Amino acid sequence: MFSGPYGSGEYSSDCLAVKLLDELRDAVLRVKRARKWFLVNPLTRAFVKACMIMRLTRVRSIILMKAIIKAIRELEQIISQEHRLIEVGVREAWKLSELASSWGHKTAREWRNNKAYIILQALTLQWISRLFNSIIRI
Repeated sequence: MFSGPYGSGEYSSDCLAVKLLDELRDAVLRVKRARKWFLVNPLTRAFVKACMIMRLTRVRSIILMKAIIKAIRELEQIISQEHRLIEVGVREAWKLSELASSWGHKTAREWRNNKAYIILQALTLQWISRLFNSIIRI
């Protein structure tokens, strides 16, 4: 598996860089097919366009690799159903904790950081949306 002194075998840095660039291209295509390219951060969008224009074949810089990985993660989060549900759950948890704390509930502010409560709110809103045939958008 590792043939050279620096591990130039199956998992060499060139091979990983090529895989990263392929994954970036695939992520961009998935976002564009889902028609959510407008949701991408303008800085990330500019970075992705620059990578595509330059037609990189290999990446030597660790900083550039980290930037590519960050862009891939952001693109995958945009098309991820789970990520969208978590965003909705956090928003709803904040609203309900504000409402409950205004009514005098002492521990309502802790609901904002409770992961189980956030997931419960997200799933409840998803269920309500399905119940009313997507009249209510989440």
